[in-house]
Amino acid sequence: MTEFSTLHIFGFGDVQVILPDGSGATKKASDLTMVQPVVDNVWDNRPEGYTGTKQYHAINIFDNMFADWQAKVDGEKGYRVQYVDLNNLEIMALVDEVLAPVPPPSGSL
Repeated sequence: MTEFSTLHIFGFGDVQVILPDGSGATKKASDLTMVQPVVDNVWDNRPEGYTGTKQYHAINIFDNMFADWQAKVDGEKGYRVQYVDLNNLEIMALVDEVLAPVPPPSGSL
């Protein structure tokens, strides 16, 4: 599994992985298959009684520490979920998907 520092899932449609050495990659969420399972996993682990909506500005996941859900709607508070409570396999699949090389367009040499 790839070690990462931070995984950002931005509400505007980008997903970014930052590696421990500062390098990383960014891809459009619409090009990735594992974004929604990770978003759902963080949402499903929200604190009991949380009254905010499922709209987010960003979800920031810090490897082996926690995930922060930053609410998009003004006045709504975000929340934090400990990493141990999240699905590591889904998170790592998303990290690998973001870091995978982009194949060249068809017809190019």
